[in-house]
Amino acid sequence: MMYRVRLGASLTHHAALLLSLLLLASASPLGSAAYADSKALPSQVSAVYRISFGLLGEIGSFKFKSSVKGEAYSLAADATIDTAIFDYFGLMSSNGLVRAAVTKPADYQFRYRQKAFLGKKKAKSLSIAFNPAGVTNVTFVPPDAPSKKAIPVTQEQLKNALDPLSGVMALSLGNLAKPCNQKLPIFDGKQRFDLIFTPTGRSSGPGQVCHVRLVPISGHKKGEGANSVISGNIEVVLQAVPKANILIPYRVTVPTIIGAAVLTSEKIDITMPDRQRIALRR
Repeated sequence: MMYRVRLGASLTHHAALLLSLLLLASASPLGSAAYADSKALPSQVSAVYRISFGLLGEIGSFKFKSSVKGEAYSLAADATIDTAIFDYFGLMSSNGLVRAAVTKPADYQFRYRQKAFLGKKKAKSLSIAFNPAGVTNVTFVPPDAPSKKAIPVTQEQLKNALDPLSGVMALSLGNLAKPCNQKLPIFDGKQRFDLIFTPTGRSSGPGQVCHVRLVPISGHKKGEGANSVISGNIEVVLQAVPKANILIPYRVTVPTIIGAAVLTSEKIDITMPDRQRIALRR
């Protein structure tokens, strides 16, 4: 039962940055980005993903919205899981700046509530503050101090780190021709880890399949962390949308010790600054 509880939080929180989501393109330059400034970015993106898990089938949804005005971006997402043994609802938001394809978060908020069968209800919230160099403050409500057994997170490791939701933003700004050549330095409030995207050489429909490797840096106990529930290769299908100058995560597959968690896009609506609209459907 404990794995189900931990997995629920891991699935929605880490899958957000992999989205596409999910969770990883870092706060350092993205190399050969597809455009030079935020004027080329969509003014709004709205996406709906369905979540399925092993033999349980479809268990919930993940919704993501982004808004860009000038250099400022605002991101919001919610995740819902509803099963006979586990219920979960999470809300995430992130704000910051994007300059020349460089994502600089300023504020991240995450709160959730969950209930496991025969277990107690649980609710928590998290706030992460950033300055241009990286993380400056982390607040949990109720307080949740790091375990004494966890590998300490250093200030140096927090430089240029991204929150999970800004990781989705940064991922979408990758090179349209080589979407799988990215690295995301992520900090989720407790753990610092890298998500390294590499090409598999395979395609899925109009998208390219990327292998994603999660590399723990700090904040986790030895032998634990997100890697303790992942069994196999994480894969993300990234689809280029040239008219919008972005990459769209179409599908995210996270194999775990008790089944594969899969997020698949249902619909994506893109609005450009000139009000041109692009609709993608499953």
